[in-house]
Amino acid sequence: MSGLSEREEQQLEQQHMMRVCNSFAQYAFFQQALRKSLRKRLDGLPDSSKKFLPEGLISSSADAIGREKDSREAEARNQHFLDQILSHIPQPTSTDHAVYKQQANYAYESNDDISKVQSVLKSCVRDWTAEGAEERAQCYDPVIAGTQKWVEPGGKVLVPGSGLGRLALELASRGYAVQGNDFSIHMLMASDFILNACGTGEHDSFEISPYLGTTLNSNRVSDAARKFVVPDVDPKELLFGSTSGDQQGPDFSMAAGEFLDCYNKPEEKGLWSCVASCFFLDTAPDIVAYFTCIWNMLKPGGSLINLGPLLFHWSGPNMRPDETKIGQYSRLRDNRYLESVDFCWEDVREILIKVGFKIEDEQTGLDCTYTRDSESFMYTSYKCVYFVAVKPKADVEGEK
Repeated sequence: MSGLSEREEQQLEQQHMMRVCNSFAQYAFFQQALRKSLRKRLDGLPDSSKKFLPEGLISSSADAIGREKDSREAEARNQHFLDQILSHIPQPTSTDHAVYKQQANYAYESNDDISKVQSVLKSCVRDWTAEGAEERAQCYDPVIAGTQKWVEPGGKVLVPGSGLGRLALELASRGYAVQGNDFSIHMLMASDFILNACGTGEHDSFEISPYLGTTLNSNRVSDAARKFVVPDVDPKELLFGSTSGDQQGPDFSMAAGEFLDCYNKPEEKGLWSCVASCFFLDTAPDIVAYFTCIWNMLKPGGSLINLGPLLFHWSGPNMRPDETKIGQYSRLRDNRYLESVDFCWEDVREILIKVGFKIEDEQTGLDCTYTRDSESFMYTSYKCVYFVAVKPKADVEGEK
């Protein structure tokens, strides 16, 4: 329990929503500040270093002007896409904020919020571009194949941590009754727009440059401004078999909120045929609580089908020699960083079994990337675990 009244919780939710919308609208302002920062750093170099710089880094040179033009065009592409997301809601766009910021009390959102906007753009490559097909094949195809093997046609499937919604949509297009769930309003706003307002036509698809602003591990100047088309498929056609969307299609919905807040409820007990998750379980501050919630949600014979690493998101500091409790001198504001436990797969597997699941399929060492930039000098490759854990039909007593 939060200890807040319903009205106070609603006010906090409204404030959070406003911050998210502001961060979408302010994206270009932060990109402009990034370019200004780079220019100041370059101008601050000693003359003995400046004389060796490429023409493209010398202020007012023809090459530098060309680079500036490319960056501004990429920035405009991204901001146009983000403004369309805001207009879809509808909320004020960057054009409105260009007026608002003339006011003395205008406030910019945090770097963390802007970083989440950039994550949305990069996730668009993973979920909604032709270039993301390889990564989707690595991460989503095993989950889709497992669902088709273990879940009856038309079964009710939950996709927690659904992000921009591609995995959820792919499962719905195969005839399952699917609900996607995500906590991130940044992701939910973008997924709502792509799923409901985008297609592959000239006027409902968009070019974006998601790697604009990347300064580390870059190969070529042109890499940051390169274009990707979103989406690569028409969501309506994928779901309904045509672009009209008028006919009755699969049961498909998206739900906003923390996983446990949404589904750890008596009314969810035994309603679901499957929980299909990808890069999700390690977002839990308490993975045991996730498993017991999923157990109760599943009907007898239902399955948890998962692929992902164990990069526990709430992994926090250890207790220092001069502390009597974990985080005694920490400035972390969220106790989940102090309470989360990092489990190895061997222990996670045993927890699943003790909760009551039967492991029907298990594969480790599956190579997967996450929002990889194919032109970068660096990317992270995970050795993922894939498993199917089934709630036995005959063992339904003693719900957790």
